[in-house]
Amino acid sequence: MIHIPAEIRRRMVFLAGDTKSVENRPVPIFEAARVEFLADLSKALLAKPQVRDLPDVIAFAFWCRRAELNRLASRLRKDNYTRMGLGLIFHICPANVPVNLAFSLAFGLLSGNSCVLRLPSRPSASSDLISQTVAELLDQNRHHTLVNSVLLARFERDDEINCFWLSVADGRVVWGGDQTVAHLRSLPCRPRSREVAFPDRYSFCIMQPQAVLELDDSALQVLCSRLFNDLYLMDQAACSSPQLVAWIGNQQEVKAAKARLWPKLAQHAMSRYSLEPVQVMDKYVQSCLKALDNEKVTAIKRHDNILYRIELTGLATNQDEYRGYFGTIHEVTLEAVDSLAPIISERYQTLTYFGLDPITLRNFVLDHRLRGIDRIVPIGKALDMGAFWDGYDIVGSLSRVIDVQ
Repeated sequence: MIHIPAEIRRRMVFLAGDTKSVENRPVPIFEAARVEFLADLSKALLAKPQVRDLPDVIAFAFWCRRAELNRLASRLRKDNYTRMGLGLIFHICPANVPVNLAFSLAFGLLSGNSCVLRLPSRPSASSDLISQTVAELLDQNRHHTLVNSVLLARFERDDEINCFWLSVADGRVVWGGDQTVAHLRSLPCRPRSREVAFPDRYSFCIMQPQAVLELDDSALQVLCSRLFNDLYLMDQAACSSPQLVAWIGNQQEVKAAKARLWPKLAQHAMSRYSLEPVQVMDKYVQSCLKALDNEKVTAIKRHDNILYRIELTGLATNQDEYRGYFGTIHEVTLEAVDSLAPIISERYQTLTYFGLDPITLRNFVLDHRLRGIDRIVPIGKALDMGAFWDGYDIVGSLSRVIDVQ
């Protein structure tokens, strides 16, 4: 058991869990009490009236339903090894995607660990609802055994607090920009401490124009709904949100596919998404700056304020530095998928696709020996969190194998 020094406690704002001590003894992965807790968390979140306005929280709640957790356990236990947690995991949670605190907690618990989570100092409706619900569940007798295994807190940037937790933690999960990851790595930690770090990443989409042109009106609407989920649900702030659309085909077909797809997407987005005035201004200014800074930009096509398309003649070597938010994409036409290989670095995370064979895309990564692209998923699944993320087997990384011969 780790006892929290009084001086450290005074500088932390506790949201859930025991404020005086934290357990550091591990349990086997997918321990029943933790699965039960997460399944109850799912039910409790879905029962909250305010969840209707929080699609990210709804997505998490469906992800951690009991049936889904049992399926995940079956898939990850196939190797038949005896796996236990590491002990105590210290999590630095992201501000740009508030719901990731819930996923981080879930993976820490399912991996057999106790979890201390530092939430961003800036509150959000999603993180507040999750924290409140976790606290309510820990107060129930049925989950009392976990009260020392979950600690949610806020504190200002304070290396004394960070160093305390790193000195007692058996691992850390860091969600944040490159600077945050680098800073945490500069602080001392336990000799056998493990790290799972999620720094800045870049994601993009590939579409085949003929596949778009062959869709009937109903199927086109489904595609627009899936594109909307990828582009708008997180305002493109998530690392897995697509920033670039690469059309693979000839110019004539691409032109026709664009004319059919983008007005429909804009129409769909207008019915479900609204921009604050400051977001409208930021979107416009940033698009203009990117155009001035990139000689490959030929035009900016605006569908009112809802969708901006920055058209390119080709790809820059630093394409991952050209990003947009609130429905802003860079767009290029290429003859073949192979044309993308020279620009892909280790910063590339998720590739979403439509109209292409996923095996072909997998072979593209293998044949070119690419340092980037960790996920290849259909359009509509860019934001779907999984047990494999950023190339990590998260449960495997946060647990250890007991080798019995």
